[in-house]
Amino acid sequence: MRRSPVPGVLATLALVWPLASCATGGVKFDLDPARTALAEARSAGAPTRSAEAFARAEKHLQEAEALEAGRNGRRDRRAAQRAADLAIVEAHCATALSRAVRQTEQTTTKAAAQVAASTAEVDRLTARIKKMEEDQHRLEDRVAVLTRDLEVTETELIRTKARLKGNETKAEASAAIAEARILAGRLAEDKTKALVLARSEESLAKAEEQLSAGNFGAALFFASKAQDLVARVKQGGGADEAHDPTAVPSPPIPSLSSYVVRTAARVRKGPTLSDPVLGHLPEGTQVMGEAVSGEWVKVTYQGLSGWVHSSLLQ
Repeated sequence: MRRSPVPGVLATLALVWPLASCATGGVKFDLDPARTALAEARSAGAPTRSAEAFARAEKHLQEAEALEAGRNGRRDRRAAQRAADLAIVEAHCATALSRAVRQTEQTTTKAAAQVAASTAEVDRLTARIKKMEEDQHRLEDRVAVLTRDLEVTETELIRTKARLKGNETKAEASAAIAEARILAGRLAEDKTKALVLARSEESLAKAEEQLSAGNFGAALFFASKAQDLVARVKQGGGADEAHDPTAVPSPPIPSLSSYVVRTAARVRKGPTLSDPVLGHLPEGTQVMGEAVSGEWVKVTYQGLSGWVHSSLLQ
């Protein structure tokens, strides 16, 4: 009796079918993570900022899609999953690189804007400095013109004073020079007033030159000019001891103290250089002292009573 082959075939299929299932349907396969990774890379600007990495990711995804669909003659999900995994890695790399490039671009743009702003500020300051220099040059030119005019005026005044021979005396001129020296000496203690002191000394030198030349009017003019320069710096009061809150008053001297005038001196109504002049004392005159106020001595001479600076007495 001959046996039927069907049971044997069925037994063979029962053994082969599970193996075929393990080779194909048993592999876990999903292309969505790879597609999502590429979409994220695309939105991050990877096609332009990290083109090479993005192109590799796209290529791997296309390979995975082709293997999954069996476009090359066979359907291999294992190989497709490997290609999809590579696509994910390349897409993440492209995304990170693109974001880094974008951050660098933003930083560079910000730095460039700051440099541009700094350059604009430097240009503005440079223009301002240039304008200030131009203004200074114009001012210096103006000062030079005024200085020349002043020299011409002073020269004409010297000639006029010498020609007219006014009522000014040698004693008056000498006294004015002496008082100007007192003021200039006090100004020398202030180093910030060196320029004014130099101009005052220049006027005093001219005053003494005219005094030696016998032009007492011109000498008096230059001495007064030196005093005015110092007085303006002292804000109108000059060296006014009477109004100096830090000045310590000297004790009264005994009456009938005798002094000799060292150089021609002015007698003033009060113990300051701003008080009016009452008269003059010739050099070598002997006077009687009555009181002392700071650096001033009150004297009497031939009915004239007033104050003389102590530096002019001995």
